[in-house]
Amino acid sequence: MNHPTAGTDATGAGGEDAADATGQRLREAFTEAAYDVTPPPVPLEAIERDGRRRRRRRRAAALSTGCGLVLAPLVVLALRPDGPSSTVLPMAPPSPVPSASASPSPTPTSATSTPPAPKARVVAPDERVTTEEGTQLWLTADGKHWRDPAPEPGVTSPDEFRSLVDGNLDTGEPGITMQGSGSATAGYTVHGLFYGVRSPAARVEVTTYDGEVIDGMVLRLKGNTSWGVWYSHVKVPEKLARSLDFQDPVHEVRVYDTDGKVLAKMGFGP
Repeated sequence: MNHPTAGTDATGAGGEDAADATGQRLREAFTEAAYDVTPPPVPLEAIERDGRRRRRRRRAAALSTGCGLVLAPLVVLALRPDGPSSTVLPMAPPSPVPSASASPSPTPTSATSTPPAPKARVVAPDERVTTEEGTQLWLTADGKHWRDPAPEPGVTSPDEFRSLVDGNLDTGEPGITMQGSGSATAGYTVHGLFYGVRSPAARVEVTTYDGEVIDGMVLRLKGNTSWGVWYSHVKVPEKLARSLDFQDPVHEVRVYDTDGKVLAKMGFGP
């Protein structure tokens, strides 16, 4: 068996020690070199400035987003599409303005206008009707009766009569008579017969001395439509009524049916 010599053992141990020493020296050299290197200072101010810039950008972005949300409805109202959306109510259309060329609405003419309301009263024989001025009127089968107002207290006016059947009137043709009473201060109550008509009378018009047309009242017996009585009241200025030139307060009387057709008419005065 061969055994290593002492010289050989010394040489191997010395090689390992030398290697360790060399590594130690290298580490020390690197450490010294690292100590000689001075690191640059940390840029705190630059970091702070960059942070402030970032925060300002974030706030600006948030504000611009908020403004966009607030202004969005205004943009929708001002710039609507052709068809209104389901979430935005359409604005009311402007009121139509009639153009100058548009034809005006037709005005009712006398041919299509509604006739005036009837002013007629059906009475029983001998039924007394008193006018506003105090004249009493009543009808019987043979004609018209009346009584004027009392001329003064304690004095009664007489009953008067205008016959329809005494032969003085041609009842085969439409006609009108007129009687009356009054004074220059109170005016004149005028009344008379109308006869020879073929349908029920509904109203009467009286044309006065100055051309004014006033409505009177018609009286008819129940069941009799061929004749009746009319009456009205005419005011005349006192100075004219006392004038010698004044003759009649009435110029014309016309009796109408319910359709506005003239049943009878008669002129009086000049």
